[in-house]
Amino acid sequence: MAEYDLLVRGGTVVDGTGAAAFRGDVGVRDGCIVDIGALKGQGAREVDAEGAIVAPGFVDIHTHYDAQVFWDRMMTISPWHGVTTVILGNCGFGVAPTKPRDRDLILRTLENVEGMSLDALQAGLGAEWPFSTFGEFLSAIESRGTAIHVGAMVGHTPIRTWVMGEDAVSREASPEEIEEMRVLVAAALAEGALGFATSKAPTHVGYDG
Repeated sequence: MAEYDLLVRGGTVVDGTGAAAFRGDVGVRDGCIVDIGALKGQGAREVDAEGAIVAPGFVDIHTHYDAQVFWDRMMTISPWHGVTTVILGNCGFGVAPTKPRDRDLILRTLENVEGMSLDALQAGLGAEWPFSTFGEFLSAIESRGTAIHVGAMVGHTPIRTWVMGEDAVSREASPEEIEEMRVLVAAALAEGALGFATSKAPTHVGYDG
């Protein structure tokens, strides 16, 4: 009987600890790595990794798949490069929370700042988005399923736009509006946001510059 469900043999192991790479085997049982080294056992399935790197999945902490996740479960092209976890909501941008009145404004902001196709964004999310709040956004992602792991931060732009609408790009927020934003951020964190994202980069501006 095979000792491992999967045995990856002869690869160059980079284990993510900072230790030097080494030639070795990786044994997997019941979905978990159980042994690493010069393994003598057999695998029910074996992979010859000679000449290849064997490493834990990479975490891409800076992506803008906030809309793409709804039409591309793979979040192409990240998995092509060994990425198994992506983080959305970077640079203060994102698509949640968003009121129906502000959907076009949010998408035009992504088009302007991140160079995304407005037509693709509109087609991918559809006329009726499956979320408004940040919690609903995460639930919609989970219900559709993804091929890799996903985490998300809540962005300054959708928070500010939720409270101020189009005024978000033309005036300062009042103390009352800032308090409403604070409450929204706290709610998003409670609903599963990994953090709050913002930016002071001069290129990170609204849809009309």
